[in-house]
Amino acid sequence: MNSSLKKLVPFWLAKKLRGMYQKTSAFILHGDTYYCPYCRNFFRKFRSGGIDLPVIYQKQIIGAGYRLNNVCPRCYSLDRDRLVYLFMSEKTNMFTAPLKVFHVAPEACIRSVLSSLPNITYEAGMKYQEGFYYEQSTNILDITRLAFEDDSFDVIICNHVLEHIPDDRKAMGELHRVLKPGGWAVLQVPVSKILEKTFEDPSVTTPEQREKIFGQYDHVRIYGQDYSSRLESKGFTVKRHNPYRDKWPVELDKYSINPEEDLFIAYK
Repeated sequence: MNSSLKKLVPFWLAKKLRGMYQKTSAFILHGDTYYCPYCRNFFRKFRSGGIDLPVIYQKQIIGAGYRLNNVCPRCYSLDRDRLVYLFMSEKTNMFTAPLKVFHVAPEACIRSVLSSLPNITYEAGMKYQEGFYYEQSTNILDITRLAFEDDSFDVIICNHVLEHIPDDRKAMGELHRVLKPGGWAVLQVPVSKILEKTFEDPSVTTPEQREKIFGQYDHVRIYGQDYSSRLESKGFTVKRHNPYRDKWPVELDKYSINPEEDLFIAYK
């Protein structure tokens, strides 16, 4: 829905229409090939989604580009969101232990699950955007200047956010500061398979330039294979996980995740 329509359509009506569309789409695509762990529905296929731009393929950016079977038709989870769920469910005590969780720029599907868990104290925060609807429990924040005390959170979920932040190293430092010792953070970003070093150019400032050069209108860099070392320079210990490569005991294909996308899990 474009900005002019948003001003004409009340939020409650837009939300109702979206809900009707979700239910209809989920009914049409119902099947048994794919499964979304967030809304717990089965589908014969997911919807396609993503951006198709030359730079994404030239730089072989994993976690970007147009993908088939990407978007859940019921809750709109993406392949990367389902990857995060698999990590939480297979490799952590997220669903049982008492944890304090900070979720940056919260995806609705992840938020819905985490905020409903009785074992979790949940905090969500994102940058202010004009015309965007915010849940009442969402903090408006600057990720490079967090208002939380040191060692505040057991877990941080920051999924495809840092590629939007001009001073990403400062943001990494802040995330490290508010994470408790022994805590862990999901810090996913799109990463180029062929770039050894992260590519940045401060002179690229317009949405049109950024889309052409970085692969999305609001991205400010393309991360390279040095992404882990950038996080480590701020004090994190980083481990890369891949469900396919590591042979997790899960029927992975039914979740329709990207076999090439690694999880970057940062520990303090």
